[in-house]
Amino acid sequence: MKGLKKDIWTRGFANKFCRLAQGVGDRMRTGSKTIFFIPKNKVPSDRKVTYGRIVATIRPQKAETHGVRLTVGGDRLDYPGNTSTPTASQTTAKVLINSTISTDDARFGCITLKDFYLGTPMKRYEYMCLHINIIPQEIVSQYKLKDITTPGGWVYIKIRQGMYGLKQAGIIAYQQLKTHLATYNYYP
Repeated sequence: MKGLKKDIWTRGFANKFCRLAQGVGDRMRTGSKTIFFIPKNKVPSDRKVTYGRIVATIRPQKAETHGVRLTVGGDRLDYPGNTSTPTASQTTAKVLINSTISTDDARFGCITLKDFYLGTPMKRYEYMCLHINIIPQEIVSQYKLKDITTPGGWVYIKIRQGMYGLKQAGIIAYQQLKTHLATYNYYP
């Protein structure tokens, strides 16, 4: 977040925190409540803390062209349950596509469930930390992060819902989707 477009990148990162946390000021009053800033002593002693990874992209087709995403370093976390997510086989996908192509006036629909994946509540929370120097100042001020920053400058974060990078986010979202669709008589 340096250089000529520092302000644009900083605002993009602040917007990501707004969406993940509980908003910021008048610009974005609510967020998804996915993350909560906590003091280090609120991290359970039996839990590992991981890093946060910042992914920045320029997307000219979007309203917010300089997008910043915060992902979780899931490789350092230990999830005790199953993390594999069932998917359709390549054969199933080919049959579906070939059937659509081969059938006159057939139509094929596809949707993305990214918000469903990201908003999936977790029973077992995860934890990460970021250095206060990389967190945008408006977030530091809004959430009074200097009050909970460690002497080394680390801010601890409790993750309560699915985020990119978490090993278990896919299977938890799948289970929630499966349960939801079953109420409408749809099954894998």
